[in-house]
Amino acid sequence: MATTQGMYVEGRYVPTGPWSARKIERQVKHLMADYRAGEMHEERVLFDAHGDVADQAAARALLTAAIGPKVAFHRLILAPGRRGGLVRLIDLHTCTRLVLMDLGHALGQRLVWVAAVHRNTDEPHVHALLAGAAERTQWPYQGKIRGVTLLPPHYALLRERGDLRAAEIRALNGDGTAA
Repeated sequence: MATTQGMYVEGRYVPTGPWSARKIERQVKHLMADYRAGEMHEERVLFDAHGDVADQAAARALLTAAIGPKVAFHRLILAPGRRGGLVRLIDLHTCTRLVLMDLGHALGQRLVWVAAVHRNTDEPHVHALLAGAAERTQWPYQGKIRGVTLLPPHYALLRERGDLRAAEIRALNGDGTAA
């Protein structure tokens, strides 16, 4: 992953099909896997909007229950970058939660997602799996389930809000850096 000045965001979607649950299973395993040979393996924790996710089975169940009609799930990579300055696990969790909450607000949906922090590159980053369907939160469609569609403006929003949220977290840490 190239060093970035601001929030780096990458995403792909996986279309719905008869193999959707199997793909979710593989991606959840990837969230937890550390493929570096001969190095100390980092401990990874799955988390979502509400806290830590118990285990891989719970993560799979969350995502499988929210497979959309066209999109099974989205794979996202979020990295605060050099300017983000977030290295502590709690800061990366908080930034991810806030940025995905902002995205859900912009979409008018209560997003379902699971993520894990990866430190296998020079820049700590987060891999997130975003379910392909979510409950609408805006009247008059409250409670109705709708597919989650991410377009280029949504990725721009993730970058913009990521930079803002990282700056807020740095400010809360005191001297402008995450310690």
